[in-house]
Amino acid sequence: MDVAPLTADAGPVAPGAGDAEERPRGRRLRLVAWAAGAVAILGAVALTAWELAAARVPQHRAALEALIREHTGLDVGFRELTVRWGWYGPEAVFHRVVLGEPRGGGVLLRAPRLVVGLDTWRMLRSGELAVARITLVEPDIDLGTGAALRPGAHRPQAGHDSVLAAGARLLSRWRGGRIELEGGTLHWPMPGALPLTVGVQHAQLRRLAELWDADVQLLLPASLGESLHLSAQMRGDPAEPHAMSGSLGFDGRRLEFGGWREVIRDPGAERYLPGGGLGNLELHAEFADGRLLRADGKVLAEGLAWRGPAVAAESLGIGRLRGDWQLARRGEAWRLEAHALESGERAPAAVSASVDVASDAESAQGRVESVPLPLLAAVARSFAPQLPLGQLSLEGVAHELSFDWNARRPAGERLRTSARLEELSIASLSHELTLTGLTAQLSGVDARLTLDLHGERAQLHAVRAEPVSLEGLVVAARFALAAEHGGWQLRTDELAISRPDLALAASGTLAADGTGGKPRVAAHVALKQADAVLIAKLLGPGALAALGAASAAQLSTGRIENADLEWRGTVDPARAPWSAAGSVFRGAFELRDASLGGLDPWPQLEHLDAHLEWRGPRVHAAIAAGQAGTFTLAGASAEWDALGERPTHLAARLTASAQPALAWLRAHRELAAYAPGIEDLDLRGDTRLDVDVLVPAAGGSSTRANHAPRPRTRINAVLDGVRLRAVAGLPPIDALHGTLGFADGHLQPSQLSGQWLGGPVALSVAERRDSGATALTIAGRGLAETRQALLAAGASDDAMLEGHAEWTALLTLLPGSEGSGLRWRVRADSNLIGVASRLPEPFAKSESVPLPLRVELQAGADTGQLRLALGERLRATVALHRSGELWRIERGAVHLASTAPSLPEEPVLTLEGRISRLDLPALLALWRQAARDAALPALRARLSAAQLAVGARTYDEVSVTAEAAPGGGTLELESEGLAGSASWPATVDDSHPALVHLSRLDVPQLGDGARSGGLAAALGPAARLSIDDLEWQGRSLGSLAAQLTFRSDGFDVGEARLAGENEDSRGSLHCQDGGGCRAEFSLDSRDAASTLAAFGFRPELAANRARLTGELEWPQAASPSLATLAGSLHMRLERGVTRTAAAAEGGVPLALLTVPALTAGMRAENRDGVLPALGFSRLTADFELRDGQAMVDLHFDGDAEILVRGRTGLLAHDYDEQAWILRGEQRLPAAVRRLGPTPKVAAVWLSLRELFAGSADRTRAALRLRGTWEEPMVTSAD
Repeated sequence: MDVAPLTADAGPVAPGAGDAEERPRGRRLRLVAWAAGAVAILGAVALTAWELAAARVPQHRAALEALIREHTGLDVGFRELTVRWGWYGPEAVFHRVVLGEPRGGGVLLRAPRLVVGLDTWRMLRSGELAVARITLVEPDIDLGTGAALRPGAHRPQAGHDSVLAAGARLLSRWRGGRIELEGGTLHWPMPGALPLTVGVQHAQLRRLAELWDADVQLLLPASLGESLHLSAQMRGDPAEPHAMSGSLGFDGRRLEFGGWREVIRDPGAERYLPGGGLGNLELHAEFADGRLLRADGKVLAEGLAWRGPAVAAESLGIGRLRGDWQLARRGEAWRLEAHALESGERAPAAVSASVDVASDAESAQGRVESVPLPLLAAVARSFAPQLPLGQLSLEGVAHELSFDWNARRPAGERLRTSARLEELSIASLSHELTLTGLTAQLSGVDARLTLDLHGERAQLHAVRAEPVSLEGLVVAARFALAAEHGGWQLRTDELAISRPDLALAASGTLAADGTGGKPRVAAHVALKQADAVLIAKLLGPGALAALGAASAAQLSTGRIENADLEWRGTVDPARAPWSAAGSVFRGAFELRDASLGGLDPWPQLEHLDAHLEWRGPRVHAAIAAGQAGTFTLAGASAEWDALGERPTHLAARLTASAQPALAWLRAHRELAAYAPGIEDLDLRGDTRLDVDVLVPAAGGSSTRANHAPRPRTRINAVLDGVRLRAVAGLPPIDALHGTLGFADGHLQPSQLSGQWLGGPVALSVAERRDSGATALTIAGRGLAETRQALLAAGASDDAMLEGHAEWTALLTLLPGSEGSGLRWRVRADSNLIGVASRLPEPFAKSESVPLPLRVELQAGADTGQLRLALGERLRATVALHRSGELWRIERGAVHLASTAPSLPEEPVLTLEGRISRLDLPALLALWRQAARDAALPALRARLSAAQLAVGARTYDEVSVTAEAAPGGGTLELESEGLAGSASWPATVDDSHPALVHLSRLDVPQLGDGARSGGLAAALGPAARLSIDDLEWQGRSLGSLAAQLTFRSDGFDVGEARLAGENEDSRGSLHCQDGGGCRAEFSLDSRDAASTLAAFGFRPELAANRARLTGELEWPQAASPSLATLAGSLHMRLERGVTRTAAAAEGGVPLALLTVPALTAGMRAENRDGVLPALGFSRLTADFELRDGQAMVDLHFDGDAEILVRGRTGLLAHDYDEQAWILRGEQRLPAAVRRLGPTPKVAAVWLSLRELFAGSADRTRAALRLRGTWEEPMVTSAD
């Protein structure tokens, strides 16, 4: 790069870059050189001073001692002297120094080192030793030495004043400068005790002429606290404190205030110093010419306690205190102000106070704001310990608390106080009762206070097993409290507490004298319209115990309409209110609609209206109405003694429903002693009880024998129309009247009357001894109606038994042994005269014939045994088991004989014997019903009968074997004319029908066959019937199978099939109650003649194939007959011939066929005298049946064509028909046949042919059939 030189025109030449860098570097070098020189000069000076001091210290040892003595005024002694260079210059170090009062006055201080800092500058100027400061390292200072050497003082008695005077004297001898203490200890003498040892952390004292400046940091012993910082700035001579002025600072940390009382020992100050507590205290005071001008400070302390000013007063304690305070002069008076004071008590705002005190202390006025009420109460207790404030817990805040004290007023009027209390809460010491939400105005003169209490929405809380609260209380009261002559008195004439459901007014006096005795009360309380439960809960069990026996009751509802209480006497919580001599405790209240429980085992009282009054321990209650469980109180009274010194008497009349009352009595077996045995009876209906109980006083001989007094009881149970079921399973006795009496737990002989089994009954009830136990016996005699007895036994009212019979019975109820229930026995007898029985053997009898009946039954709680004898006809033995309220037969045996059977080992009920007649359908129905009975076990029967009835048929010498169980049953029978079996499942329905199978059944009439359905109907709603060989009038019809369904409104027969040798029949039947029966059937035959003969008709016609179908109806209430039948039939026969069948062959003619009757009526016999036979290829006919008539429409197509139309009388057995016989060309044309070869078609065809043909062509083809079935007649229709 080329650089062009600058010309002169360019201006002055700028210095180059190298010159700019060289100039700062040179400046720095010069500064470093100057600094090094200064340090070297100072070092030289210091070294010179050091050498000079070191050279002179050994030469001036005596001068140093004199110098220290001159500065401190104390003699000094040491072991060694050394010189060193300190922070501020040379220092002379004295080792193992001892300082003491001059002229051998004693050792005041010992220190391992005393360091004298020399003033180098002064020494350089003057060439003499000069002291800048003195430092004591770890000195041990004994202030008692100076105090003890004061003229007239002795060391053991050195006190607070002598120590301070000795210290002031030492300070006044100090000429000035600065003294420092590094560590060490300070011994403060205590009168009559070892000195206190205080640790010195650091101390510094400066004096310049009359100016003093001190700063001390001390470590206190445990008895005084943790640390203390003292500072002072003063002017004057300490030896003359009245002329000094300045300020003083005090800052103590974690001070133990109780220990300072021993240090200060000032009687005037001890009254205000707390006797205990821990905290921090800061104090700053200013004074002039020895007089205090002002002071202020801060305090933070806890656990403060002051001794009470009065004798035996409680100490005043403050849990926590924090705040600022100031003390200042106001003219000749003093004012103390405290702001933002906080104590351990809860308060909505910090406490502030101001107190003005006259300089002569003759008067004082003050005002305090937001004082916690517990603190105020504690102050009051400390000044007046006799007040009962210690029994209360007070919460709240005192506002505008002011006091005015003047010593110039007359005695008793010197102190005047007033305060406004807000958020006031008054509670017992245990806080069981607390009244909150109050305000009060307090005013007083000396020891007399007046308290006006108010509350618009006050609340009362009670801590009980179940907390209780009353809210919305309106409280208004005025209390006067006076504390004089060591005693106190609290009086009120206006105490009212109310809310919408409560009103309380009280007045009275509570006072205590100064002798330390119990307080005395004279009070009156009136209460109206109060909730009794709330009042009882508020009073608590202790207060209710004053009512004695009633204290055990628990009130759950009720209202106190009005109450009045008066109490005058001594208050002693440990004793009853009436116990003291001369005490009066009486009252009364009206209780309405109350519920009272807790009188176990007695039931709870409901809706109780009672009047209760007492005078001392004697209580009387009159009950107007109430409900005790199932009992209704019609009236009652009770008297008892709360102390148990007099008998308790209770009289009551109760009404109740017997059934729930006995159920309650069974649930409380402990009450059975009052009415033994009655709890085991089943009584239903309204009863009345008159109860009288007397409980002897507990102070009798029974108590001395350690036995509770046994109550004397009398109970009369009045029965008026009740129902009695003496034993479960027996019918009840109705309309029972009479009275059962009990006295002291024993049943008295009683007579009752009522109705049982439709007749009157008389009962005798008593108790007697049986097998060492008390038994209840009920002897009865009456007249029973047979119909009612049958219904009670569960039988149907079918009038098979009728009449009345006398009976006698004895029921014995025995108490069970321990752990077992009631045992009872019944024996009943009757001769059954007056009873007529239409039952089959062995139960048939006439009304006048006696037939002895005896029933014996004995049972316990769950098991029993029944024995029954009916003359010589029947004996039965049955084992019973109880299930709930019913008795079940576990096993048993019934013999139709005079010998008693034995109980079977198996759980089964057997029936054996022989009877004269047995109805099979009824037996089946009864057998199935018994199998479903839950009270019976499995059934097993083995019977023989001289005669068996099935519908209208009877069979001789039949044996029947049957079994039944809950899962189903079977029956088998065998006789000469009838043999078969039946079986059924547990539940019979369409899916599970009963099965009836008969190997052979001979039916004389076809209607009798329907009666065999009664056998199936007895088996249930569905049955399948099968008969291997069904015979009718000695003719075998074949086998029959059918499905029978029985409904509540009728029955159905379905899938019916009758299979014979030559025929097969099928059909169904539907019957509706209140309607009719409808049958549909079809019959197919392979041999018409044989089929006619099998069904009892003459075989007048033969055919290779025949079919008959029909639909018939008849009323369900009537038996099926020709007169009631209605419907239609259709008949069709093929490839047959009419036959000649004489009457001798048996049977009746089948009149519906008509053709045999027509040929018979024409009398056209051949030469052999035999009716001509007509062959046919087809015979068809339709019949309409109604009102015993059959309308016939028949077509015969064979050797001749015959058309028949008319009526056949089914009941009259006659004919009224018209027939057309067509031969050759007269036969119907093929075209007409296709329309249907009926008589109507044929008549139309013949009429047309006669109309269009000439008279010569007319024929006489129409015939008329009349006459009877046996003698038919045929004539020309013309």
